[in-house]
Amino acid sequence: MKPHLLLFLCLFLSITSHAQSDLGSLKGRIVTFQHEAVAGASVTLQNTGFGTTTDAEGLFNLSSIPAGTYVLVVSNVGYTAYTQHIRIVAGKNPFLNLQLSESRQELKEVVVSTSRNAYQVLQSSTATRMDVPLLETPQSVQVVSSAILRDRQAFTLNEISSAFTGMKANNGNGSFQIRGFTAYSPNDASFLLYNGVRGNLFLWSQQPLLYNIESVELLRGPSGALFSEGSPGGVINFITKQPLAEKRASIDVSLGSWAFRRASVDFTGPLSRNQKLLYRAIIGYDRSKSFRDYQDKENLFIAPSLTYLFSDRTSLALELNYAHQKSVQQYDNGSYIYTRSDGTFDFNRYPNHLTIQSPTDYGRTDNASATLTFNHQFSNKLKLTLVERAVRNVLDYTDHIPLGRIRNDSISRAYQDWETDRFSLQTTAFVSYTAKTGAIGHQLMGGTDYNRYGWTQNDYQYKLSTRISIFHPDYSNSVPSASTPAEESDDNRRVTNLVGAYLQDQVSLGERLKVLLSLRYDSYNGKETPLSDRDNKQGDALQASGWIPRVGLVYLPLPQVSLYGTYVKSFNPQTSNNVRAGGPFPTRKATQYELGSKADLFNERISVTLSLYQINYANILTAAPTEENSHRQAAIDGTRSRGAEVSLAGHLKNLSLIAGYAFNDHVLISTSSYGKKGDRFANAPRHLANFWAKYTPSIPVLKGWGIAAGVRYVSDQVGLLSNQNFIFPAYTVFDAAVSYQKSRYSLQINAYNLTNRHYFTGSRSSTTTGGLGDPFNVRIGLGYQLW
Repeated sequence: MKPHLLLFLCLFLSITSHAQSDLGSLKGRIVTFQHEAVAGASVTLQNTGFGTTTDAEGLFNLSSIPAGTYVLVVSNVGYTAYTQHIRIVAGKNPFLNLQLSESRQELKEVVVSTSRNAYQVLQSSTATRMDVPLLETPQSVQVVSSAILRDRQAFTLNEISSAFTGMKANNGNGSFQIRGFTAYSPNDASFLLYNGVRGNLFLWSQQPLLYNIESVELLRGPSGALFSEGSPGGVINFITKQPLAEKRASIDVSLGSWAFRRASVDFTGPLSRNQKLLYRAIIGYDRSKSFRDYQDKENLFIAPSLTYLFSDRTSLALELNYAHQKSVQQYDNGSYIYTRSDGTFDFNRYPNHLTIQSPTDYGRTDNASATLTFNHQFSNKLKLTLVERAVRNVLDYTDHIPLGRIRNDSISRAYQDWETDRFSLQTTAFVSYTAKTGAIGHQLMGGTDYNRYGWTQNDYQYKLSTRISIFHPDYSNSVPSASTPAEESDDNRRVTNLVGAYLQDQVSLGERLKVLLSLRYDSYNGKETPLSDRDNKQGDALQASGWIPRVGLVYLPLPQVSLYGTYVKSFNPQTSNNVRAGGPFPTRKATQYELGSKADLFNERISVTLSLYQINYANILTAAPTEENSHRQAAIDGTRSRGAEVSLAGHLKNLSLIAGYAFNDHVLISTSSYGKKGDRFANAPRHLANFWAKYTPSIPVLKGWGIAAGVRYVSDQVGLLSNQNFIFPAYTVFDAAVSYQKSRYSLQINAYNLTNRHYFTGSRSSTTTGGLGDPFNVRIGLGYQLW
């Protein structure tokens, strides 16, 4: 997409969403959680002359308000003031239904119109850690709400990834493609965040579970200015469900193909009579087989949380998470791919159910985390946040992987045996301050991070195993004896200390022009220590530091249209700095340039984001063996990722929808042992498109019913950088759903891959196997609101 085309689209958006006048108004009603009217409440727009009080019915009306963004303040005797950003649009008269809690003194989320708006999210504080509307955020951010998770019956990040524009799951593990880059936990430890803080609960071999997740956010591009290292393509942020002041309880049960069964309960409410101590308890369990042989996976998830409200300005929250997984095969090693004699590939030769792994393989994972969050608001302008997070991941698994190519429908295999105990201790503290210098507004933020992470045990052995017939496998003697020498072996521990500090200022030059200035400094210091002579690496050290700047600009030609540009750099320390391999190596560095436009159209019912970007990524490690050192590596110039994206979400009358299209061209920029200049990067399709819509009839006889359908398209993609002829074919997948809700009951039926399309999602490290998409399958979900 050319820049002049972007400007044309921005002009088109501006024309189609012009204002009829320069003034707007605001009406609404304030009630308690018991739906009783709050009379005499003060309703004002902060730092303006606009204000009123609610009448006996809780109603209020503010008129002749200039278009722009304001801070809505609501207070009353017995309640404490609460602030909320709100946008006034010229010529519009929105009606706000607000609920005020008598105990928490907090308004629930502002709801405009009806719940049909649930697909659309207008605000997120993650990208800047400030309460700024997405329209005024100089970054491409997409939020998948709880309504979309529910309507798609998505229970893992892999299952909802296709709802994000320009993102896909590469396989059945924790590997994803974002803007052409592979995001994978061992290489990008912080690409998965929880409530905007580092500390991923799940290991790379797992699909992150969504039992306690309220919404999922995708922040596209390097985000190191706030979150330190991460994937150059973007980071994922999980927003967890928090304790509520209102007593609620629900139970959900799902059944599906391949003996899938899942059940969860969610309880929340006050624990004390004064309603200062709140709790939430979420428990989930699921178990399933697969269309592949010998697969059996079981998950237990427990997430209790407490919040204590010292006052309306001070709170302390504790959130615990425990996830236990037991499986026959921990890794998803995909399905077989046949190499023909002429070097081409047959992706349809072998049936779906075959697997390279043995029935004796197993995986056991125990993940636990504890997060303590302290918030204190010194005044309406100054706020402090302190977060402590501890994560522990314990993995014990054995596995079989392909060794060499398939010949005569048989394959040699290797055996892996791994036990590891990993940890992450994260401290994050930041303050935000709102100020004005003359006519210029400032939203200042400064913070520090300290992360101590690594592992206390890393016992890994790689041995040769038996060769098997693919169609008639014999798994006897597939587990090597303890006396068999290991081809590779690790036995070490590692500790890395990351210290970071950052400053940010979001400057408002009037109502239309915003400037974001950020600067971060990170310092890494790590050491890997052998625990025995079995360790092949015999030590690895990490010392790296650097500055990470970010500059963003937002201009609003109209209150509901913005143009933005951003420049950001980031760096990631190398995962290996072994001296035997030629280390230490320079850090991996990313630089992104992005231009875009955002608009809230059709009376703010549809939000649209357009973006153009280029990401330069340098110092990728590649094999560079010599006669003297066969283990030698070298850092190469790297890659360049260019692309364009358009995404939209919202509702039109009875139709809720989310859709997007992404173009990406990710290639090498120089020739080396890594590949030739211009070679396509692995698992990076040039075209991705997604669409999902739900229709809820308004006629009385069909009240409560809903019908939904969706499609996703992925163009062909290179499966292995070193073999540009290894190309996975393009695919299109159709899904559908029907739902019914009445009173406290809900029913959801989803059908996936309606045409039973056979397709591969991506590769790992060879041309022998690839990630295979799920064939046709069905899920039925039942929900009941206990109170």
